[in-house]
Amino acid sequence: MNENRDAGDNKEEVRARIVHAATQIFGRFGFKKTTVNDIAHFLRKGKSSIYYYFNSKEEIFEAVVNKEAHQFDEEINVLLESSENPREKLRKHVHLRMEMVNRLVNYFELLKNDDLTHLFFAEKVRKKYDTQEVLIIKRIIKEGIDKGVFNVKDVELSALGIATALKGLEVPLLSYHRNAEETSIMIDDMLDILFYGIVIREQ
Repeated sequence: MNENRDAGDNKEEVRARIVHAATQIFGRFGFKKTTVNDIAHFLRKGKSSIYYYFNSKEEIFEAVVNKEAHQFDEEINVLLESSENPREKLRKHVHLRMEMVNRLVNYFELLKNDDLTHLFFAEKVRKKYDTQEVLIIKRIIKEGIDKGVFNVKDVELSALGIATALKGLEVPLLSYHRNAEETSIMIDDMLDILFYGIVIREQ
């Protein structure tokens, strides 16, 4: 038996423990500053034992990102399957998405940090996220049209526009250390403009 293996432990269980630890280390120091030694030290293992389960730091980071991406998908799907009014569903989607930018830091670091585009899996993850974001918003818009809540001429263009606007909001919403209440107010103001516009309509 290889001396690097954890006696009595299932390989997938050990991999899961490594990914759990790496999630915290990468989240604290970022991908570039984190080393395999850091992860091994956190787990009180030798570096060689980490390499028994993963071939490289990049492979560990990929596992961390995939884990957080799966968590993102699960939480979004719960919202999509809910019986909320489509307008409230869109509002909650935006709030949840912005909350996850802070919570799933490794996933969103890969999505937003251009210094990580060299990673072999980065383009695939980014394309999937961009496509998924538009599809989620399209689904909510179509539901709103069916229920008479939204009046949208071009669903595809509207979904793309909203998704693009959300990307542009991430930096100002999350980079200035606002508290949760301030961030929530800013998101709601943006959504009110989206839903109602800024022009006072004549009665």
